[in-house]
Amino acid sequence: MHPPLRITVPDESLADALRRRLRSFGVETRPVDGHVDLEVALRDRNPERRINDVLRTVDRWLVSSGVASVQVHLDGNTYTLHAPIEEEASA
Repeated sequence: MHPPLRITVPDESLADALRRRLRSFGVETRPVDGHVDLEVALRDRNPERRINDVLRTVDRWLVSSGVASVQVHLDGNTYTLHAPIEEEASA
């Protein structure tokens, strides 16, 4: 079994919004030193696919929430996931 994927967000209201988006993944939240960690279990037969699905959901949430980035913790490593930059239509 893989350790959970953790997503660190700045506050409880943002955590609630992201938790709603990730509800189909079975998310747990934990307040930690002024921020909130959301944990997604990776007990799927294909954890890589589950990770990709979670990260795509977080990408969409970043755009809609106005949050610039979040920290993602996976397999003992920490990554910064930045909101995707919307490309301007060419004139």
